[in-house]
Amino acid sequence: MVEVSIIIPTKNRPQLLNRAINSVINQTYQNWELLIINDSESEVLINFSDSRIQLAKNSNKSGANGARNTGINLATGRYIAYLDDDDTWESGKLLKQVKIMESQNAILCYTGKKIIYQKNNKSQIKYSYNSTKLFSQLGLQFHNYIGTTSTVMIKSSILKEEVKFDENIQSLQDFDLFLRLAELGNFIGIPEFLVNYYFDGNIAHTSFEKIAFIKSAWRIFKKQKGIYRITIILSITVISIQKIYNFFYYKFI
Repeated sequence: MVEVSIIIPTKNRPQLLNRAINSVINQTYQNWELLIINDSESEVLINFSDSRIQLAKNSNKSGANGARNTGINLATGRYIAYLDDDDTWESGKLLKQVKIMESQNAILCYTGKKIIYQKNNKSQIKYSYNSTKLFSQLGLQFHNYIGTTSTVMIKSSILKEEVKFDENIQSLQDFDLFLRLAELGNFIGIPEFLVNYYFDGNIAHTSFEKIAFIKSAWRIFKKQKGIYRITIILSITVISIQKIYNFFYYKFI
């Protein structure tokens, strides 16, 4: 039986996708299946021949969230791990997370990540984000300390039966998922940087992206109740400030 279903949503980035796949192939833990969900009309070209790798189309036609949900429906593993097509994993990530998930009463395990700034064909680690604070639902309301979906492993039964990605939001989708999962069980963090998050200095700044961010923030706000509505406003404000900070940090430092 497959233990881990890995889901990579992708859209017209074959070079980055193959880099991500390579980091999966190089995992010390090998009992996995890899579901590559194509969110474009173009054919996906990969450089690997491995029976554990499956290619599928995004049947939902609703962007990356729909692609992730398509992956959930196809997954056969006990656990689901997400990897964005422009991120990579350190070789020990899956093994360490599986051990934690098997030994602890948790529905989600997350790791730290390295932020790697890429400019002029050079890569430089600007800072590391260690997302291993003691989990609390209220703490998550103030700050998305988990980071991105590439850092997490989740019980597949929870995703199949309880919570999926909200296909009506186009921004903050990982934060929205974590908030809803937090109501269902415990999270556990591994104090190691096991994910490489590559950043080219761009942030969302087109009119469409700004509107999508605002609409998504409003939809997340409406899902909250009581004091959580106040804390979620603070959290989204912090996320906005971080976006601005990252732009100037990477551009001028």
